Amino acid sequence: MKVSIAVANTMAVIAPRRFRNVVASRFVRPRARQQTDTGREFLATLETGWIEGPLGRQRIYTGGTGPAVFFQHGWEADAADLTSQAEHLLASGFRVVLLDGPAHGASEGEIATLPLFAEGIGAAAATLGQPFAVVAHSMGAAASVIAMSEGELAPQAFVALASPCSLSDNIAFQAGSMGLSGRAIRLMQDGVEARLKTPISRFDIARDAPAMTARALFVYGDRDAIVPASAGEKASKHWPGARLDIRPGLGHRGVLRDPGVLAEVARFLDGVRG
Repeated sequence: MKVSIAVANTMAVIAPRRFRNVVASRFVRPRARQQTDTGREFLATLETGWIEGPLGRQRIYTGGTGPAVFFQHGWEADAADLTSQAEHLLASGFRVVLLDGPAHGASEGEIATLPLFAEGIGAAAATLGQPFAVVAHSMGAAASVIAMSEGELAPQAFVALASPCSLSDNIAFQAGSMGLSGRAIRLMQDGVEARLKTPISRFDIARDAPAMTARALFVYGDRDAIVPASAGEKASKHWPGARLDIRPGLGHRGVLRDPGVLAEVARFLDGVRG
């Protein structure tokens, strides 16, 4: 790892354009379509179907009756990531709708970006109707906010699990943790911006949060090495009436299945449901 980081930092100096293009290309191409086998049995109990997303068909899993809750996973994962949340809420009287994002899980496509994820969950709302709530993890949560800000998604409640606040800040945090130089980080940010064809500052929950009307709960683990809890502090500070819950001892994926988090999310949604 130290050797590869040293090579990357050197490349950022001697071949900056090539470095920028390479990292930007990798940024939008998921290396895996799922991260876990946990939850497959529960998915098998649900009805499977398709919606038409931005890159073709997107897989959905649905079950139950009551107010609909959409579940959107994060990068290089799939619907199985949120099965513990979905199973818990299904038992609490909610209808569950789990999505595989573009180029993830069983969905079609080869590239994935925040805007494409946002289009995908917006397509689900257009096809199935607006949900009562959205429960989303990491990139999926950030994408859900984009969809809300653009009027494609209008839930009454929103639960963000380990969501980055700012795309630029999260690139800097993750790349810095790996040991990439400041120059390499800036080139990476520039490359991502060029690839998305949108100013990177657009992708910041704090920017969109003041206009949000959904009641929001932000949940983070204090041992998250991917998205720091400070991202939740920033996002929730700007979201009217939002609650922030920082869980001791949990990492980035620990918030997905922790019993305390499951209970807190259910309590929050029950409170909004009334």
